[in-house]
Amino acid sequence: ALLALALLIGPGELSVGDVAAILGHHLGLVPEAPPPIADAIVWELRLPRALLVTFVGAALGCAGAITQGIFRNPLAEPGVLGISSGAALFAVIGFALGVDALGPWATAGLAAAGATAILALLLGFIGARIDVATLLLSGVAIAALTSAITTLILALASQRWDLGLRVLHWMMGSFEGRSWAHLAIAAPLVSAGLGLSLWIRRDLDVLFLGADTARSLGVDLRRLHVLAIAAIGLLVGCATALTGIIGFVGLVVPHLARRLAGPGHRALIPLSALLGAGALLLVDTGARSVASVVIPPGVITSLLGAPFFLWILWRQRPRAEA
Repeated sequence: ALLALALLIGPGELSVGDVAAILGHHLGLVPEAPPPIADAIVWELRLPRALLVTFVGAALGCAGAITQGIFRNPLAEPGVLGISSGAALFAVIGFALGVDALGPWATAGLAAAGATAILALLLGFIGARIDVATLLLSGVAIAALTSAITTLILALASQRWDLGLRVLHWMMGSFEGRSWAHLAIAAPLVSAGLGLSLWIRRDLDVLFLGADTARSLGVDLRRLHVLAIAAIGLLVGCATALTGIIGFVGLVVPHLARRLAGPGHRALIPLSALLGAGALLLVDTGARSVASVVIPPGVITSLLGAPFFLWILWRQRPRAEA
């Protein structure tokens, strides 16, 4: 329903029948060709954007569930831990070096490498069993460092106004100008990340009982960490490379999914992906319909997610002080 709504809302008056006829024509069900302008609006603009929003939302929701599971902490989220910032830094380096001219695949690869590097750093030097304060301070430090390096890169390239504008627009988290080429990258990478996430779902359930208990029950923690790093790197790296930083989806969505399906990752992972896709579709569609100027979805998710983060932090306060 949300996907259909996303195809109907936006510049250009199109009815349900118009959209159905255009989709039917491209699927070979309707022989009559639709008007060229309407066809371009639906098939070249709205449909790839809506599908990309779906994949990115699913990626962020699933990545949040895996991150919270591997750290056993409800505040763990790619944006909070600096994982998204690491992906963004590597992508900006690619922009500065002109690597993005090779195509979206190059940027996606760099962003995935950045996300993987930050997560590996967290797990390797901090460990999976950390308290709330250490988790938050680590995320703040990493985000500050990556942001400083990103600013330094832009300062050194101050004469390239096009680079600065492109990076600024990209880092706000936007789906403007995305096409089938971007969707062709998101579909396989996000699917691979979701597959890896489902593969480790049982081990994540056992890890919830504690690292020592997990080892005694036969869980290979090193293997689990490697697979979790790979899954989160694919999901966060792909999402960040294609759309910029969209924060707090990976924090809010797993909490909602956990309330609906319980803590078991067998149901939590697919439900987080589904809710993430639906939530981001709703935000993006609303952003395109409410304002005369399209508001980047990343701005809206931050405005909505930050108070939720503070609420979770407030709830964790007695536990942290104890």
